[in-house]
Amino acid sequence: MLRLKSALIIGLLSALSLTACSEAGDTVKDAADKAKDTAAETTDKVTDTAADATDKVKDTATDAKDAVTETVNKGTDLVALKDSVSGMKDGVTSTLDAAKSGDFETAKTEFAKVQDAWPALKENIKPDSAQSIQDGIETVKTSLGEGEPNQDKVVSGLQDLLKSVTSIKLG
Repeated sequence: MLRLKSALIIGLLSALSLTACSEAGDTVKDAADKAKDTAAETTDKVTDTAADATDKVKDTATDAKDAVTETVNKGTDLVALKDSVSGMKDGVTSTLDAAKSGDFETAKTEFAKVQDAWPALKENIKPDSAQSIQDGIETVKTSLGEGEPNQDKVVSGLQDLLKSVTSIKLG
């Protein structure tokens, strides 16, 4: 009987040990599942944060590209405007040279080019500069349009016009 009691006690202790191991295994499994879930959530958050950061970088890069494009376009417009002013100045100078030499036919031809170039330039300069040039163009146009143009009057008008063109203020 003693042996039976001993065997029963050993069996009972073994059963308790197995039960405890099983519960510990379940606890470890639960902890592993929680860790797995936490890792998945953290991975999702990191992925979302990285995607947001990537979108912000893309937006910033696009904004920077747009700013550079706008600056380049303004620079291009400024160069074109400078070329227009230079062309206008050259046209007035050519007209003035022809008028000084008494060649009013060439002066009229050159001045027609100035008049043709003026509308495109007019919109891009300050109003006071535009008005000064417009007045000068009208004065020279009137002087050149006379039957026999007065050389002094034409030359004086062209010199005033050249001063106005040379002192253009961009708008």
